Amino acid sequence: MAAKQEAGSPVAAVTAKHIALVSVVGFCSLTQGAATKGWTAVLPKMQDDPHSFPVTDDDVAWLVSMTSIVGIFACLATGPLVEWAGSRRVLTIAMASASVLWLALAFPPYKAVLFIARAGLAASVYVIATILNPLVAELSPNKYRGLTLTFPEISGALGALVGYLLAFLAPWHLATALCTLTAAVMVLPLMMVPESPYWLVRRGRSEDARASLQRLLGPTAEGEVEQQLEAITSMPAATQTSLMQQFRELGKGRNARPVLLVLAFFVLRELGGRSCIMMYTVYIFRDAGVEVDAFTCTVLVGAVRVVCTCVTASVLDRVGRRPLLVATAVLAAVAQAVCGLFLYLQVPGASWVPLVAVLVYMAAYGLGVGPIPWVYVGELVPSPVRSLGASIITAGDAVTVFSINLGFLKIIAHIGLGTTFLIFGGLNFCIAVIVLLWIPESRGAALHELEDAFCSRPQELGLDRMVGLQGKPK
Repeated sequence: MAAKQEAGSPVAAVTAKHIALVSVVGFCSLTQGAATKGWTAVLPKMQDDPHSFPVTDDDVAWLVSMTSIVGIFACLATGPLVEWAGSRRVLTIAMASASVLWLALAFPPYKAVLFIARAGLAASVYVIATILNPLVAELSPNKYRGLTLTFPEISGALGALVGYLLAFLAPWHLATALCTLTAAVMVLPLMMVPESPYWLVRRGRSEDARASLQRLLGPTAEGEVEQQLEAITSMPAATQTSLMQQFRELGKGRNARPVLLVLAFFVLRELGGRSCIMMYTVYIFRDAGVEVDAFTCTVLVGAVRVVCTCVTASVLDRVGRRPLLVATAVLAAVAQAVCGLFLYLQVPGASWVPLVAVLVYMAAYGLGVGPIPWVYVGELVPSPVRSLGASIITAGDAVTVFSINLGFLKIIAHIGLGTTFLIFGGLNFCIAVIVLLWIPESRGAALHELEDAFCSRPQELGLDRMVGLQGKPK
């Protein structure tokens, strides 16, 4: 949890039940990965289906791109919804809605229903994406917060891989219907997860917040429950109950700085080619002269992402966020620069270089560039603006994804694939620079300690706190 333990006080052991409840929330991203990435693999089969309504190339383009368009508005609406109804409740409703919309997407009687279901599903999964990391951070024990905050990225990667496999193995109707399970199986377990104690305190429901903490920490942790509750109620966020108050708080430098820095990670990551490489992998390989079967290529890239993200989950709380993100951002930049240089110089007889470079990039993405920015959404966005800040960051990510995907083919037609990859490499390198200059180490730190790291007077904190909160995990 985010509260700080008093010196010398006993620390209750983290229970399996606590981790299980947090895991239920984290793995709700399974349906997001299936909806935004994996499901698009069924579109060729949909176009070839002689028993269905005709689906044109323009229809396919809109079915793919509308996810980001709808997501922009869904993200911005999520903050007010969360402040009104609570994170866990809104998440449960979004997961239940996604279950119904998957079925509508699988068996649409008309093309209009297909588009409406796709838009509704996109809205649901972007609501889910906006909620997950802040809620996981608020429910997680400090000691394992790095691990639990990688669960959404792991489950999102798994969801995409499941979507790819179903698209290959089953007819498009059946593949889409089976994707319903990625949302439906999580609805009942979500009802067992307590509401965020931070939201309950903001609503003036201190007794409910105490009950939520008791449910997470266990019946034998009464002392720790009281410490956690006292720490939460003493935070500035305890008085933030409206969206307008959050906007006023966002005008303060200590709250705006971390939101802008985390947003910069997402924008640079997308401008650095993340979604382009995932969406246009086959096109990139073919343009580079690499002949790889489309399905094999897609599954290989997805599998590398899943495996590397799992590795990150196992080491993040031991290695720390800063060194891992810096190292993987540099690795991603080098891989893209090598690929770009090869394509720019048109080196003969080395068509394997783009394949290796893209796989190295995906490994770097899975190890740090992918999951750690989402970890920072949960850890660095301050409590007084957490729901609003998460909405702004996720919406900004959606805008960037839509823009770069829309313009990618035109960009490479104008300046070439090699130059494009060189630019991608430079933008990923900028991520490492930002981390080194301005981001504190958050491993094991309480959330309110991280908020102090962005105050306007660093001399109040000490150099070690500003550079990295480098102490042992709590």
